[in-house]
Amino acid sequence: MPATPDRRTRKRDARRDHLLDLAAEIVDQAGIDGLTMAALATAGDYATASLYTYFSSRSALLAALQQRALLLLHDLAEERLRKWQDALFEDALSQNAQLIAKPQLTDRVASLAMLWAFSDLFLSAPQTHPREFRLQQQLLVNAGAENTTDAADVVPVAMLVLDVPRRLLAAATATGALHAQPLTSNPLEEVLEGSMLRTFAWVLGLNGALMADGLSTGLPTTGSALGDVLTQALLQGWGASREELSAAREVAETLRQQP
Repeated sequence: MPATPDRRTRKRDARRDHLLDLAAEIVDQAGIDGLTMAALATAGDYATASLYTYFSSRSALLAALQQRALLLLHDLAEERLRKWQDALFEDALSQNAQLIAKPQLTDRVASLAMLWAFSDLFLSAPQTHPREFRLQQQLLVNAGAENTTDAADVVPVAMLVLDVPRRLLAAATATGALHAQPLTSNPLEEVLEGSMLRTFAWVLGLNGALMADGLSTGLPTTGSALGDVLTQALLQGWGASREELSAAREVAETLRQQP
């Protein structure tokens, strides 16, 4: 019997996902520059021309790869965020809970602990999701790999990923653990929310710290250690007290052990 439209769509989507898997393997082995339509055709035993039914150009292929990687990292962050919230809520109700022993878990400490936990999650990404994280780093340093239109298609997904730390920063500000950030403007003279500005500074800083691991000269420390220092410095600079940050760090260590 002829394939139904839904079945054809599923088969097409499966082939596209398979091509993206092959493209990610090529990037792993040969970097962004090594990913061409011809290389992908060879890897998948396709005619090069047939690939253009799935991706209109090499730029569109890179954008699709980036979107898929970002969505995976977003889903991971949202899942962990729910688990952290559940753990903190359950522990807040329990008189014998480990998290509220010493010091007592306040809303301010809990909100800072969530920020520490996100920092830990981000800094562990090169080990837990190396392919997706390396792809993001390579695209960041390969200006012009995607054309303007394709790069613009990635922006909403990137903003979705950034919304997780933005919400955590906004929550910490709402509890009073962080000072409010004055409103500022972007280059288009549009008002930029304070927590969004802090999100850009924090996430780009963490990513830059992790890039240090790839320096050919090497450093007497790791990108993860640099990221820890950066997170503490930023949170203190944004108003967190040393005492509450220290307490939050202990809570975050417990959150990191959540299954």
